[in-house]
Amino acid sequence: MWWYHLIGLIWTSEFILACQQMTVAGALVTCYFNRNKNDPPDRPNLWSLSILFCYHQGTAIKGSFLITVMRIPRTILMYISNALKGKHGAWSRCVFRCCFCCFWCLDKWLRQFNQNAYTATAINGTDFCTSAQDALKLLSKNSSQFTSVNCFGDFVIFLGKVLVVCFTVFGGLMAFNYNRALQVWVIPLLLVAFFAYLVAHSFLSVFETVLDALFLCFAVDLETNDGSSEKPYFMDQEFLSFVKRINRVNAVRAQGAEHSLRNEEGMELQPVV
Repeated sequence: MWWYHLIGLIWTSEFILACQQMTVAGALVTCYFNRNKNDPPDRPNLWSLSILFCYHQGTAIKGSFLITVMRIPRTILMYISNALKGKHGAWSRCVFRCCFCCFWCLDKWLRQFNQNAYTATAINGTDFCTSAQDALKLLSKNSSQFTSVNCFGDFVIFLGKVLVVCFTVFGGLMAFNYNRALQVWVIPLLLVAFFAYLVAHSFLSVFETVLDALFLCFAVDLETNDGSSEKPYFMDQEFLSFVKRINRVNAVRAQGAEHSLRNEEGMELQPVV
């Protein structure tokens, strides 16, 4: 019955993570779609948490169930690989590594898919499947407008995690330097780096959730409003101008790359006389 408890543990942990993501996304949606920016709503996190437990627990359960179903084959493959360690050849090792890579990519995509579905649920109040469909349509339609900005934000978050780990390891190295009785530094420093990354990931993942939810709100705002007096944007003008400026720079770079490619294709080799 160990597999039963393992599935329950994975599903419970993913459900807690889904509740966290939906709470953060709901709080951001409440603040984003507020016309009076000078008077933000009171306690948006508590309000989002109450809405989650009253209306949207099924959405969190479905999303966490998808992650659990995906992680079960990955766990089984890992168990088989460890059981056959040293007994299988290079071909089987290559197959296992390819499977691990595919499941890792699927896990990353599915988590991003669930996050967008949670944000769409917080915006429209629809069920999981409808929210996921709406989010995919919006993001595919407006992907060219904020893909570079989203990638830049993900890079900044990753850089923040790396900096936290580096500074923590450096502090541990300085502390161990004053302790001459400690002979082996590698294992304690690895443990320090591991726990520093866990803490940094736990805190900065909130900013990652905010970033993903923010750009989905931006896509919904562009889809439903046109910036006129009848349908003004919910976003700040600074944010809109920033995204337009980034898109303009990317368009210029794309045109320059296309022009240089055409020049290279149009060049002909001249005969040497």
